[in-house]
Amino acid sequence: MTPADAIRAFRQGTVVAAADLRAFYTWRTWLGGWLVRVLCQVVFYSLLASLVGDEEYITYVILGAALMIGVTEAMLTSASTTWDRYLGTPPLLAAAPSRPGFYFVGRSVQWPVSGVASTSIALFTLSPFFGVSWSLWQIPVGLLLVAVTTFATYGMALVVGAVALTVPGARNVLSSVTVMAITAFCGVLTPVDFWPAAVRVIAQAVPVTHGLEALRQLEGGGAAVAGSAGLAALTGLCWTALALLAFHVLFARARRGSALLT
Repeated sequence: MTPADAIRAFRQGTVVAAADLRAFYTWRTWLGGWLVRVLCQVVFYSLLASLVGDEEYITYVILGAALMIGVTEAMLTSASTTWDRYLGTPPLLAAAPSRPGFYFVGRSVQWPVSGVASTSIALFTLSPFFGVSWSLWQIPVGLLLVAVTTFATYGMALVVGAVALTVPGARNVLSSVTVMAITAFCGVLTPVDFWPAAVRVIAQAVPVTHGLEALRQLEGGGAAVAGSAGLAALTGLCWTALALLAFHVLFARARRGSALLT
């Protein structure tokens, strides 16, 4: 498969992604429905943190809760990947002379795009109400960190989507469990250092762990922003490569006559 074929498959996937986004949202339902919902979620977690009475912890929570919006949206990939199965797309992809993995990378890209927008709005509009102040130069860097973390998480979501493609009835369970695990163990509400060593090691494989650290370093004026952002991007690339491999294996089996995707 040539790079041009991969780009063509990705582009065809993005056409489906754009059509799904238009069918899923109008600008009114995105602003008045989805965005209001996630803003309320961030406020809820931040108000709970305020009960602790520690200003540093309030900042800790609002940054984690805001970034989790993009993570949650990226995990909708688990559902949208299986939609193609119900439409009968996998047999056609198996028959096509291409790598279906690149199609699926483009097919659900609407979720991280929406996630970057909603996370950015929540982060920079709500955090000042809870004592977080941003310098002008920090805002574009923060937007970049949000994008890096959300799209890195998308790589992980594609792996979950590949698994969901084989068990479509469990698609929502898979994404929900993944989101809950990330929330619990990757520093969203509780520091990673709180958990046993084995959990801390596993958390290092999740892009959110490093993306959150980069965002908190940025807010606090730390010097490790670039390093943590680089780790988030690297883990995201590793998850994306694993997703491409997973889709390749699934469709290679389908081309040999497996009924797994039918």
